[in-house]
Amino acid sequence: MIFSMAHYGSLDMVKQKLRIEDSSIDDELNIYLDEVDSLINRELRAKFGKNTEYGYEISLPLTEDTNPHITFELRAIAADLVEGKFRMKTTGESDLQKEAMMSLREYLDKEFGWTEGHGFRRYPEITITPTNGAAATTITLSGSSFKPRGKLTIKIVDENDSQVVQETTPDVVLTDDDGKFSGVTFATGSGTAIGSYVILASDKVNAAKRNFTVTS
Repeated sequence: MIFSMAHYGSLDMVKQKLRIEDSSIDDELNIYLDEVDSLINRELRAKFGKNTEYGYEISLPLTEDTNPHITFELRAIAADLVEGKFRMKTTGESDLQKEAMMSLREYLDKEFGWTEGHGFRRYPEITITPTNGAAATTITLSGSSFKPRGKLTIKIVDENDSQVVQETTPDVVLTDDDGKFSGVTFATGSGTAIGSYVILASDKVNAAKRNFTVTS
């Protein structure tokens, strides 16, 4: 699904790069902005596919409210692409356009990883506080990039991820519209032996983990 929006690159940013202070060529620049929007959306669609691994449709263009979100770096690359188009049109020089296109593709690989053979996938992360402590220590857990409005299970498993040591309470953690959660607390069992363990959060499609060490 593609919606109309403000451009990836702003007219003001492009005019600043070109050192143009009046509005004499605004119409021309807006045409280039439209063309760059279409180019970026095609590159994103090729990168993402149409749906996430959860079956949700990925809406384009990216905005502050979509997931993934638009970034300042992508906006800057879009402005470079518009400047490159303008330079190529007025002087015949294509170097800036080629460099900006290379920057776009490098950005997509850096930001979203290699997606050959599949569409966009989330890579969830969790943080725990503390990362070590005695048996019965209370752990605070936060996470991001899980299934939006999803249900997570949190477990403590052995350091080889092969055996569940403890089911945690609450049994299910709910994520928000962006796949985030925060401030979830649970305690390790009072009889947990000294050693290294893994805190595992899973939404049945993706999972994230952090190490926790029981010290006494």
